[in-house]
Amino acid sequence: MSTINYKQYGLAPFFDSLSLEQSARSVVYKVTLAVREGQVVLSCRDADTGKDYIAITEDCYVTIQLDGDQLFFSDAYEAITTKEELSSYYGGLVYADYDKAYGRYKTVQFKARFNAGGKYGTIHPFNINVDLLQEDAKGNRRWTGISIDPDITNPPPIDG
Repeated sequence: MSTINYKQYGLAPFFDSLSLEQSARSVVYKVTLAVREGQVVLSCRDADTGKDYIAITEDCYVTIQLDGDQLFFSDAYEAITTKEELSSYYGGLVYADYDKAYGRYKTVQFKARFNAGGKYGTIHPFNINVDLLQEDAKGNRRWTGISIDPDITNPPPIDG
């Protein structure tokens, strides 16, 4: 990852202007690291639609879940960051599913405000910051930081 002229923005910590009921719609986005046919495969998909981006069609919660024994949210960086200042759309990041053995989290959730009146297919780039666990037979651990770079479409394309 190049860091030349690059800044990451965290989500708005206090996002009180968007009040959602606990029962509000939740978009679940799964990030999976697995071995398929002898190759390591990283997959990022909306659990309901199968799309490789997160489509915001109304004010909602976005839940990011990490699947796989080697993926955890970053210990050094915020779990979710954006490449632009987008605090008027996303905030209130909450961490969940803490793994005591590794001292890291597997799930985060944040609030998303629908971009009402926005141009269809508007892309808000963001990063999912994870640590990849590499552990040898003796139990020695090494962590490698990775930024995964999916997109949020808010609003999504008309056909999406």
